[in-house]
Amino acid sequence: MKMQKIIISGPPGSGKTTIINKLKDLGHKCFSEVTPPKLDLSKSQNKLKLSKYIFKHRILQYQTTNLKIAFYDRSLIDVVAYMKYWKMKYPTQWDEDINDLKYFNKVFYTPSWEEIYIQSEIRHEKFTEATKIDVFLRESYLNFNYKIIEVPMRDINERVKFIINNI
Repeated sequence: MKMQKIIISGPPGSGKTTIINKLKDLGHKCFSEVTPPKLDLSKSQNKLKLSKYIFKHRILQYQTTNLKIAFYDRSLIDVVAYMKYWKMKYPTQWDEDINDLKYFNKVFYTPSWEEIYIQSEIRHEKFTEATKIDVFLRESYLNFNYKIIEVPMRDINERVKFIINNI
């Protein structure tokens, strides 16, 4: 079996981390979302600093496993999508890195889901902002030739079963 690095992506508050945690509980190798340093994101230079930090750490996550299957809470493509959402340029090298570091060709995508969305200290976006980010994420994955497999809005066990059955 070929090594498969499987992305779980989607907008803020759509259940990605819950899925990753459940997959961990089931014994799968999972990489959590990169936890960045606290920065004031109202400043453009901090958004770029944050994005560079996350991009670098996602590359490290990508390179640290040689298991047959590993799951990732977001990917390099998410960083680019956020830069586009913020209407900011990003280093051109990033496109090359994304094309060189291939994940499994399907991305399991958790769509915006208002019923489970919770705004918090960590997740500062309002639900309306999360739905806008959703558009940029989908567009970015398609631009890098990934097939988006939408994870159904069901209970956690059904969502995980859906992902496992579609690998």
